Amino acid sequence: MCPSDPILLLHRRAIASRKVRAAGSLIALVSGLALGACRHASPPDAKSFASVKAPTHWIAGPSWTPTFTPDHDWIASFSSPDLAAFIDRVLAENKDLKAARARLEVAESNARIIGAELYPQLQGGFSAQRDLQNFIGLPLPGADPNTPLSSRSNRFGLSLNLSWEIDLWGRVRAAKRAAIAEFEASDFDRATAELSLAGQAAKTWFTVAEAHDQVTLARSAIATFTETETAIRERFERGLAEKGQSTASQLLLASGDVAVARERLAARQEMEGRASRLLEILAGSYPAGKAGASALLPELPGKVPTGLPATLLDRRPDLAAAERRIAAADQRLLEAKRALLPAISLTGRFGSASEDIGEILSGDFSIWSVAGNLAQPIFQGGRLRANIDRRGSELVLAATDFEQTALTAFGEVENALAAETFLTRRVDALAESSRLALEAYRRSLEEFELGTGDVLTVLTAQQRLFASRAQWLSVRRERLENRVDLYLALGGSFRPTLAPPEKTIAP
Repeated sequence: MCPSDPILLLHRRAIASRKVRAAGSLIALVSGLALGACRHASPPDAKSFASVKAPTHWIAGPSWTPTFTPDHDWIASFSSPDLAAFIDRVLAENKDLKAARARLEVAESNARIIGAELYPQLQGGFSAQRDLQNFIGLPLPGADPNTPLSSRSNRFGLSLNLSWEIDLWGRVRAAKRAAIAEFEASDFDRATAELSLAGQAAKTWFTVAEAHDQVTLARSAIATFTETETAIRERFERGLAEKGQSTASQLLLASGDVAVARERLAARQEMEGRASRLLEILAGSYPAGKAGASALLPELPGKVPTGLPATLLDRRPDLAAAERRIAAADQRLLEAKRALLPAISLTGRFGSASEDIGEILSGDFSIWSVAGNLAQPIFQGGRLRANIDRRGSELVLAATDFEQTALTAFGEVENALAAETFLTRRVDALAESSRLALEAYRRSLEEFELGTGDVLTVLTAQQRLFASRAQWLSVRRERLENRVDLYLALGGSFRPTLAPPEKTIAP
């Protein structure tokens, strides 16, 4: 029959069409099964594994009730645009935070890599082979006996290979959910780093602001002590000239106070430069010691409202990260248990093979194969059982870590609430002490100038004045830092927030 016979051509096309449809149906069936088996989501909330529960209210809270809605952004509560702008710069440029973001991208890639096992693996291939074979001892009549008989052959192939492990028992899905939970934990770790870094930046800003005030105060102390020294020196010189009286010891004490004030100024300036350089390092820039020139100590942003719900801790990213690690450990345990069950895999191959490269696209040379495989672990030397025990211990460890993190969080909130009250009392007491010291200094100076007062009283009064002012500045900074600690402990501002939705697995 002639190769160009239309009946033969139609027959060949029908055969090729059926083979293509069969291969397409196989791929569609496998893909459909894969997509149906790959529906997944983040594992559910795993705090039930932990025994520590949040209290209904805080014990150390004050008794003030707010009449307005608290601020949403804790940074904005300090009413310092320069501070807010600097924290934004730190969060954008800090090197440690960039590293945390890179680690998050690594965790995301790991989750995608593990999830790829849920899908069929499809590969296309092309092969070309040329062989030369010699037949020794088989001479042909009339052929040169010194030349061996040889044969050359070509083989070309085009193939589409499909492989898929059917996740019948959910082992791969459990691994995927574990990887998702680990990625979410990494994301919460990044959020924890951001929150902690913002708090550190705010505290360092307050340190620079206090250093500015302390330097100004130290310069004022030098000027005041110098004036006192000058007055005592004049009296000392008059006493020698008029009455022969000597006040050398008083003059030495006054000169000593001036020297101490100069030493304190140098120390305050050194601290100012150190804090400024730390600001620049936090912002990812060279530590030239010039940052924070506009830093000022703000007023305390209002009082802490009563009735702060302990559910505010749901916003803490470190607690969320610890909970996600429990969920990941739970899914890893499930994955280890499912590894005891048989593994079922399917493989398929569709393509063509021919000695002529021009014929590999012809349906007459098509080839295909479909195979299934089932493998049941029988003896692994105890490896699978040991892995289950290990995963179980990791789940207990993750739950214990969450409990410790929760207890630490509760303690941080209670400590910050309690410290708020005591630091406020200290600020008020030091403000009163500074006021009284200033009044005592003025009175003692007037009495000294009138000749009715003692120079030692003047020296003592001025020392107490500047000491109380310096301590007042330090405690103001401590109170601001404690408010930052409270915001960080609560995971944000005082604004009530809804609890995060429960995580569920898609059907």
